[in-house]
Amino acid sequence: MKKILLGSTTLIGAAVLFAGAASADTPKVTVGGFADFQMGIVNEDLDNTKRAQAFRSDTEVTFRIDAKTDGGLGYGGGVDVETDASADARGQGTNASRTFIYLDGDWGRAEAGSEVGAQGTMKVGAESIARATGGIDGDWYYFFSTSPVPAAANQVLATPDLYLAYGGGAPGALQFGDQTQENVNKVTYYTPRFSGFQLGVSYAPDSTSRGQTVNRFDNGVTGVGGVVNAADNIWAGALNYDNKFGDVGFTAAGTMEWGNATLAANEDLRAWNFGAKLAYMGFSLAGSYGDLGESLRTKTLNADDTHYWTLGAAYEYGPFAGSVTYLDSEYDRGNVLTGRNEFTNLAVGVDYKMAPGFTPYAEVNFIEMDIAGGVADDNDGTVFIVGSQLNF
Repeated sequence: MKKILLGSTTLIGAAVLFAGAASADTPKVTVGGFADFQMGIVNEDLDNTKRAQAFRSDTEVTFRIDAKTDGGLGYGGGVDVETDASADARGQGTNASRTFIYLDGDWGRAEAGSEVGAQGTMKVGAESIARATGGIDGDWYYFFSTSPVPAAANQVLATPDLYLAYGGGAPGALQFGDQTQENVNKVTYYTPRFSGFQLGVSYAPDSTSRGQTVNRFDNGVTGVGGVVNAADNIWAGALNYDNKFGDVGFTAAGTMEWGNATLAANEDLRAWNFGAKLAYMGFSLAGSYGDLGESLRTKTLNADDTHYWTLGAAYEYGPFAGSVTYLDSEYDRGNVLTGRNEFTNLAVGVDYKMAPGFTPYAEVNFIEMDIAGGVADDNDGTVFIVGSQLNF
């Protein structure tokens, strides 16, 4: 009887939602994207056998499909296609970094697919105002060297991200993280904005299934491609406030990730972030604090102090813009490998809109990476990036 009632309620809700949806214009397809070319020059401690300079290119083509019924129901989707001459260096996807469909109306917006969740789209921090490649959350990590053996003991939190956007932070993974779990298959709902406030909630069954890949294995069983789901029943959410008071703009957001560890020996996923931004006459100030706690770490480690904070300032005048952003983080190694790995990055970036869609830029990052108890794994250095981005 409960199943019958639930099914009936769902059908009634769907009927109300799609009322008047039979008639609609042909969906409009918009093609866009970007092409980016960079030269990086690096001076660092771990530069033995390495030259100072390197080139890098990054290209993506985006498709947006949008339509609206006579009853006012909006619908459509999007695909961000990776079109480089190599696989994506941070694991965003083999063919595409985002694929999703959506519905929207006066009731809000719903999305489904391999897409960034509400905790990623609604967060606020110093990276929100960074120019050039993105400052503390920019492209420096493509050029900077990891420790010789980037194992669990050498992990650092090198970007202002929570667990999923950092590739899960699994021990032995890339030292600077990746984006293999940021766009796992999920559903997301965004409320309309009321008096400046908006709520977003995302749900993902597990931490590895994306695109056509489905990983239903649980309890630490090795699944598709030798991957073990680190977490399941993952909820992510954000509460965002955005308003303007005369010439002063204010934005703030709290975000979180909450899920169950698939291994009984691991802690559950519990991570959160809070950030704010203040804007006035072309000037912006922003900052944030994020705490990953013991998320999905082995319980016996008692590693409960992994966190980061950011601070930044930016200025925009006509076609010119510049920013200074700073990240400071600690990664708790627990009571087995005592101490905390520390990471800081001070980034200065400028860009100039030379012509519609064409923006040259320059950025310099001053990085310090200190691994507890291992001088050979430390790396301090400077990364200078100059490049141009074409948006179309």
